[in-house]
Parts: sequence; structure tokens; C-alpha cells
Amino acid sequence: MKKIIYTIAFLLASGAAAQAQVEVKQTKSELAGFILLENDLLLYTLKEEQGQFIYSEQRDKSETSKKEVVLNAGLINAVVGGNKAAGELYVYQKNGRNQEVISFYRLKEGSFEKTGERLLPKMRNHARNLGMFLSDDKQTLVVAAELGRSQGHEDLYISKWENNRWSKPKNLGKTVNTRQPEFAPYLANDTLYFSRKDEAIAYNYRAPVDVATSKAGTPVKLAPVMNVAGTYNAYYKKVADRQMWISASQEQDYFYTAYLLEPVPSLKEEVLAIAPVEEVVEEVITPAPVLKTKAAAPAMKLFYAFNSVYLNLEEVSALARFLNKQPQGTELVIKGYSDGYGSAEAKDYVSRNRALQVKNHIEKYFAKKHFVVTLENEVRDAKGRDNRKTELYLMH
Repeated sequence: MKKIIYTIAFLLASGAAAQAQVEVKQTKSELAGFILLENDLLLYTLKEEQGQFIYSEQRDKSETSKKEVVLNAGLINAVVGGNKAAGELYVYQKNGRNQEVISFYRLKEGSFEKTGERLLPKMRNHARNLGMFLSDDKQTLVVAAELGRSQGHEDLYISKWENNRWSKPKNLGKTVNTRQPEFAPYLANDTLYFSRKDEAIAYNYRAPVDVATSKAGTPVKLAPVMNVAGTYNAYYKKVADRQMWISASQEQDYFYTAYLLEPVPSLKEEVLAIAPVEEVVEEVITPAPVLKTKAAAPAMKLFYAFNSVYLNLEEVSALARFLNKQPQGTELVIKGYSDGYGSAEAKDYVSRNRALQVKNHIEKYFAKKHFVVTLENEVRDAKGRDNRKTELYLMH
């Protein structure tokens, strides 16, 4: 028979996809925070013998690195927030105990221009370093400081801008503050992110917070990708769909590495051109693929403690027994759930990461069984243990 054969070209198109961990900066100098702006301008802060200074460079172009003179008006300088909608950047600058301000800047035609400044709250801070975060509306300041009634070393405090002045910094209490130093605060909606240090080791945490009352819930560690065990992990922040943090390890001779977790493009096939060419060929009949569907009921349910994305030992053992019974190559759908507590962002994070942690566990301990895994997640309005779970479905 006669059949028309078409020449088909394919393009790679951008689309929503998984997240990828990317190194954006590595240095032997101590990194004290960084941020990647929308125009791929990387701003990072280095601790040096003469002080602490902000540098800039275009992403993946280290040869463009330069010290930002305008931003470094103090001996100690750090980016402490910004307002994306207004195009503003907030920078802390210190030249002495009584010479501390937060200056506001805009990036215009490749240069930063100062638009204003605000003094800090009055406080006798005994901390070696002063870390802070200013909310995008400039109304809430989270400060890492060692004041008179601290729990140990640096604690986290909240101050509010009221009647054109800062309120007295209020300690966030024992749920967040411990005998170890808490530092590098970052506030997103009603979630507080911070780092806690124990000698050379530090981990990133998050906790729900009520800014109005300056009360915080119980902190939990962030996912292992942002908290490599036994190393220094700090300065976590989330800007749009990018997550950022810094890690360092003695095994790396204390190289400090700035990481991004950001979406990577997916591949989509598009027919670009159709060039007909006549050719006589034999018709090949290909059997239709067998489509599998997800079982209506879950084959297993795993439950969690409140606000946790990690399974306890009992649930891990039950999961192992279930997986050992499945044949090689079994296709599974892992669906994580969150109940109705918390902000929308926090609930979405928990539901996704409950499923992800189970997938990571399977890949680590059951790799030889070559399971095929698909992830799903759901946030529920109902509250309670029955909605804090991950379900495993078999495909058939």
C-alpha cells in the first residue's frame, strides 16, 4: 500500500516541572547571606577582616564580581529584605553602636540608588553579629540579638513599626529560642524561617508565627536537601518559586556554597514542520499500549505527628513490610495530605513533602526493586490525624 511519511522536527519548550538543586556561588570566604534578583543579578555578603560587605555578579559569570560601593555605606552591611512590587532592596548598615540604619535602594539602569532609610530600634545588643529581616511592607522587623533576657546566646525578637517608631523588641519565647544561637531570620506570610547553630553545625528551621502577638509555634527542620546532616546550613529564604540557602562542610575545607532550588524546564514535543515525502512502505501495525489506572482505594496509609513530614519508626517498619511484598517494577502512586492547620503555603509544603519523603525513602532503601513512582498531593480543610497522612496506591 502507499503511505505518506512525514519529516517531523521537535523543539524543547519550557513548562512547569520538577525542582533542581543548583550551586550559584562557592567561596572559601564566609558567606553571610545571598539573594538572586529577577534579572539574574546575584547579591551576596562576605565576612572579611575589615568588616562585612555586599558583592554582586551576574549569575554564572564570576568574572563580573564587584563590591557594591553604594550598598556598603557601613563597616557591617547585609541585605535584610526587599519589596518586589516596588523594586526596592533593604540593606542594614552599621558603623557603630549608635550608627545603625536600614537603607532602602532601587536598581536603576544597572546601579543602585538610595530612596530612604530608617533607624533601628533602641536596644543594648551584646551579640557578636546582628542578623535581621524587614518585611516587604516595612512594618515588621525580626531581629537576632542577645539582649538582657535572652534564652542563651542570640535569640529572635520581633519589633513593629507603630506611630513612626519601632516598638520594644519582644522575645519569641522558648518554643523558638534555646541555649544555642538562633540567627538568620526570614519571614514569609505567617511562617518564620531561621537557623540554629551548635558549634560548627547549623540547621534551617521553620515555625508558624503570629506577628500581631509575637508568638511562634514549635519549629521543625526543613527538608534534608536544605539540611545536610553534620554540616553548616543557614540563611534560608524563599522568593517566588525559588528557595535559597547556604551550606558549608569541614569535609569541603569550609567552602561555603550558595544553593538554589528552582523549577527546571520540562520537555514538550511540538510538530514544527511537515514535509510530505511519498514512499511505498509496508504498514506496521503496533499494538495499542496497555494503560494502567490507579486503584480506587489505597493499598496502604501512613500517618504523621502534627506538623511533621517524617514518619516514625512504626510507620517506617510498616512501609518496609508492604514494599517487600511487591514485585519488582511495581507502579505506585504516592499521595501526601495535609490537614487544615496553617497557612496555604505551609499546608501545600507539608502535603508535597510527605509524599516526597516517602519517595526518597523508597529510592534509597528499595532501589533494587525498580519501583515506578508518581507523586500527588492534596490539602484538606478537615483537621486531625486522619488527614495527616500519605497514601500508597497500586496501578493496575
